[in-house]
Amino acid sequence: MKMAKNAAILACCAKSSWLAFLGARPNSGRLLVVLLILLAFPGYARPGTGDPYQKRIHAVTTVVVGIISYARWSNDPNPIRLCVTASPHYAEGLFDPVLLSAPRPIKAEHVPFDSPLLGTSCDVVYLGELTPAQRQNLMQRLSGHAILTISEDDIECSAGSAFCLQIDGDLASFKVNLDALARSGVRVHPNVLQLARKQAPPL
Repeated sequence: MKMAKNAAILACCAKSSWLAFLGARPNSGRLLVVLLILLAFPGYARPGTGDPYQKRIHAVTTVVVGIISYARWSNDPNPIRLCVTASPHYAEGLFDPVLLSAPRPIKAEHVPFDSPLLGTSCDVVYLGELTPAQRQNLMQRLSGHAILTISEDDIECSAGSAFCLQIDGDLASFKVNLDALARSGVRVHPNVLQLARKQAPPL
């Protein structure tokens, strides 16, 4: 399966890192992500002293919001409906109500794994822990719908999700399954792949 391995997506809190990022060759996609993150998470622009678990939640939230900011649907949903399912570990930050006030509003909700709403009422599905059989079943249910899938528990990214998070300490990175992304019917700007090649420093 055709796949591109990617490193972290601008998930950095340190002021120097933000300045370096903003000083890079400008493009509208990069600036959109920066503005979205700074508006949605103004406190994230400074390093914190929280515990490692909270830092991982922060990193995952920043990566997921960044990925979504690059995605485009034919029906231009407003807000973007983010469905979280299957017992995730690091999705807590995605439920911050401030995301509804972001430039591209995101509304997150928990949806049971067996709910038919996953295929009919979601623009993004964030997956937690699934068995191989459950994952295959879900991908079949989502087939034919314009839904972006982001998996928290698919290291090899070979089981059908478009984006697969790679969480290591304070770093959040991801892989992209290009075949799954193409089948999803959701367009993602190529800059997301360019940004992903940059390794973000620890939070």
